[in-house]
Amino acid sequence: MPKCLVIDDVEVTRFTASQFLEELGFSVSSANDPQDAVSTLKKDNFDVILLDWHIGKESGIDLLKQIRSEMSIRTPVIVFSGVKGKDMAPVAINAGASAFLEKPTTKEKLKSALKNLSIQVA
Repeated sequence: MPKCLVIDDVEVTRFTASQFLEELGFSVSSANDPQDAVSTLKKDNFDVILLDWHIGKESGIDLLKQIRSEMSIRTPVIVFSGVKGKDMAPVAINAGASAFLEKPTTKEKLKSALKNLSIQVA
């Protein structure tokens, strides 16, 4: 069973994303802040990471850069954000993201993003 780490400070978003992922056949772990995420990533390996752009007052993009450079983790990362009106996808990709999704997302959009990354889904 593939494993996903969902990193988001909003509980309802973590819950919804986890539900979608479980329906797609994933085992899901979650983190609500960058420190929790780093701790979780040090303890376990994941097939994909779903990362919010804004984690409270902290930057998901900064966390992504830390994951890529300091931790040398090459796991695919899907960055997602609810900020409208900005072309954020290129910024996320340049920071090391594998894909970008706008919030709110749907199970179908998430499934499509995972398939585009060659990650097996149910």
